[in-house]
Amino acid sequence: MEPSTTPLAQYIWGEENLQRRIEVLKELEHHPVLSVKVNLAGLSRRDNWAVRVQQAQALVELYFRKGWSQEHFLTSNRILGDMPSAPQFRIFIKNLQAQMSPEQKAYWVPKAERFEILGCYAQTEVGHGSNLGGIETRATFDPETDEFILESPTVTSSKIWIGALGAWATHAIVVARLIVKDKEFGNHLFFVQVRDLKTHDVLPGITIYEQRDKTLGTIRGIDNGVMRFFGHRIPRSHMFAGSSSLSRDGTYSPPRNKSHSYTSMIIIRGLLSSELAFDAMRCLYIAAYYTAFRRQFGANGPGQEESPVIQYASVKNRLFSAIAREVTIILNGRQITAAIESGIGSSLDNLHIMTVGGKVYASEHAARDVEVARLLCGGHGHHESAGFGAPYALLSASRTYEGDSYVISLQLGRAIIKNWARAEEDQLPALAYLRRVKNPSAYQQRVGQGKNTNWYDPAVQEDVLEQRVALLAGGFLADEKEGKDTSFQVLELTMAHTDLHYMRGLYAALESAPPESQVALKALANLYIFDTITRGLSTFAGSSYLSLSDLQGLKASLEKSVADFEPHLYTILEAFSFTPLETKSTLCPVDKTPYEAIVDWSKGSELNDNTFMRPVILDVRSMWKKFEQPKL
Repeated sequence: MEPSTTPLAQYIWGEENLQRRIEVLKELEHHPVLSVKVNLAGLSRRDNWAVRVQQAQALVELYFRKGWSQEHFLTSNRILGDMPSAPQFRIFIKNLQAQMSPEQKAYWVPKAERFEILGCYAQTEVGHGSNLGGIETRATFDPETDEFILESPTVTSSKIWIGALGAWATHAIVVARLIVKDKEFGNHLFFVQVRDLKTHDVLPGITIYEQRDKTLGTIRGIDNGVMRFFGHRIPRSHMFAGSSSLSRDGTYSPPRNKSHSYTSMIIIRGLLSSELAFDAMRCLYIAAYYTAFRRQFGANGPGQEESPVIQYASVKNRLFSAIAREVTIILNGRQITAAIESGIGSSLDNLHIMTVGGKVYASEHAARDVEVARLLCGGHGHHESAGFGAPYALLSASRTYEGDSYVISLQLGRAIIKNWARAEEDQLPALAYLRRVKNPSAYQQRVGQGKNTNWYDPAVQEDVLEQRVALLAGGFLADEKEGKDTSFQVLELTMAHTDLHYMRGLYAALESAPPESQVALKALANLYIFDTITRGLSTFAGSSYLSLSDLQGLKASLEKSVADFEPHLYTILEAFSFTPLETKSTLCPVDKTPYEAIVDWSKGSELNDNTFMRPVILDVRSMWKKFEQPKL
């Protein structure tokens, strides 16, 4: 199966990304190591990781032999998934490039690009995940030796959940508190060698342990690590000097932008904004294929063919709206990534708010939508061969990257409070809706209210979504003023905030869509927006903002949007055209039916030859003889 190259496929993936994907798949699909069809879920953790390391080795060889770009390498890691080499370009080098000085980058980036050094990013601590202000790891400057002394003073300061640290990495970007002459200057980044480059042994003054298995068997190919420092020394030149620096005499030069500490997380969140949606979309692609194939009920008599499952409203409404949502997240995620690449250092506050919402939104919806995909496939969706297990476990885990979604949402809450107190709602585009909170009477009458509301009017759609987030923001600010704990309501606020911005982003994306795809994408946009508004209607309870006729019109518009989207479903799916190497599913094979693939998969079970346990089974069947009382 060849990836689609239709104008819509080029638009959704991006022309360069799509071309890279085609080139990478061509290499992976026939590679003796990278295309191996081993059941990784059936391997021990040790054997599973060994396969992944061998695949990482093969990828690096391809990278050099084919003269691949960093983006080619990233694409191959994304397709294969769960690789110890994944952080190298995705997180490690991106942070080197974004936060080192020109001199540091000139020395270290080429080494990382050549894989002379293998990297990871060490921020999270056992006792401090989302609360960066609570990080305990210390980097104390020793003026006599011109070095930093790294210390992990307590068990809670142990670095943890550090991908590729457990057994793979030689170097780590470490977040630690800078201390100079007994004065603390907050968190800074330090470049730390953790293993000997000749032996790969952990260096003195450092302990590293691999974390073992995670819940749901997720991310088994990544060796997350735990690390503590006990007086480990690094040169002063290993403090990242892109935004702040320390001179030989201990003079500290602070960053001009106090928001520089956001940079690393902005980069990581920006990458997640669309990556998680592609993972969820891959599962929805499987579900769409299988529900179109699967026939169940609906027959009017003996011998008559049953109806395809995808024709039922209970399937359409869940599947179509999930697809529309994930495509919307993908298109918005691409815009966020472009903004980050062009705007780091100039508009960090706005990018920070954008990526907070994007990460929370993408992870929450992706985890739910992959479960929707599994449920739509019925019992067969629960089988490991269906291809939902690994994505579900990964996407479920994504909801706690950097912290639980409620915790991350607090960052949006704090931004709202800060900008409200400074009356800066007109200065930060992402929070412009706060003007409605300041002057609510100006926004009581919505476009078309009191008449037959045209729900297909983008102005009406935007007004409703902006009013919703303004109501939630107003309630949040009122509760904050009263000193209430708002940590529960911030998630709904963050999701509503992102609903509004993603609606705007989707319409912005449509402006550059291929002409022949406009009708399909407009149908997708309406479905996404009507579904989004419908899910948020509880916010308007007790308000006169929406009338009964408005709600009836919204319900009819949602039903119509599902019907309008249906003829374009396969146009959208064709644009994704995930290959068997990507889906890894018996529910959408290309050379047989799903039923044949499911049965064939079962033929490979290790338990088909049960002779190794037959003596025990036979003993169970005869055990009664040992305990039955003899009859007189």
